[in-house]
Amino acid sequence: MERKILYRFFEGKASLEEEEEVCDWTEASEENMQEYIKERKYFDLLLVQNKRNSTPHSSGKGYLLNNLIKYAAVVLLLIMCGLQVYYITKPEKNFEMNTIIVPTGQRVNLLLSDGTNVWLNSGSKMRYPASFTKGKREVTLDGEGYFEVTKDLKRPFVVQTDKYDIQVLGTKFNVEAYNDTPLFSAALMEGSIQISDKTEPSNITLLHPQQKANSINGQLVVEKIQNYDIYRWRDGLLCFEHIAFNDLMKEFEKTYDIQIINENKNLDNYICSGKFRISDGVDFILQVLQRDVKFRFQRNENNTIIYIK
Repeated sequence: MERKILYRFFEGKASLEEEEEVCDWTEASEENMQEYIKERKYFDLLLVQNKRNSTPHSSGKGYLLNNLIKYAAVVLLLIMCGLQVYYITKPEKNFEMNTIIVPTGQRVNLLLSDGTNVWLNSGSKMRYPASFTKGKREVTLDGEGYFEVTKDLKRPFVVQTDKYDIQVLGTKFNVEAYNDTPLFSAALMEGSIQISDKTEPSNITLLHPQQKANSINGQLVVEKIQNYDIYRWRDGLLCFEHIAFNDLMKEFEKTYDIQIINENKNLDNYICSGKFRISDGVDFILQVLQRDVKFRFQRNENNTIIYIK
């Protein structure tokens, strides 16, 4: 496999044909997968080194935002944690666990060793093994992810979150489960998923295609998916429907790495709907919203806070 193709794949610049070529190559042999992992680690180290070399002594959230924009073509910064975890039954064996952390305002596309394709949204963190064992395929998620799981009847795929675990065999689904919020949401596009409550393992919810489950007052409520656009964040779109203004501002904070303070109480009950490209920027979206409701906004001197008035 040519290194330039792999690097385009890591950067999110590969064509569909090149993506398929990489996937087929990694699935062809264990040697190819190990080569993929080695190149990925080297690529990650280059990113971290470039980040260190380009960071001046002065710091601040405003500079961080500009620096992330500068590296938008790379789309991700990885922090790889080489933790050695040992099997109880076979202490001579070990496998490496990786942790990927997505900076605020960024998105990441990741191919796991079994061929499962994962998209991680802004501010997400996922821990996963460099190579899955013969048992369950397990990952731990703090954030939002879209999974296209490679089917394997002998090895269930499990996404562990702070409050719920999701088990599948092969499917496509979206899950949002940031540890710092009480919210949990899972939406199923294909296949089936089984959601188990960590506090009550016997409490299991089964989702079928076109269904979603939201945690409301500690209970999972299942309903039909009405709008698939809200899951198109992986395509660089920011879609929202019937969302409260203040909740939308929280989404903007996560997406654009900026603090937003709403000082206009008249907007507390304003419900928003819209569809934008993330690249449009928060200022443009706010200007569009101004056409429907009256408010003003301005940034502070450091461009780290937007005040809604």
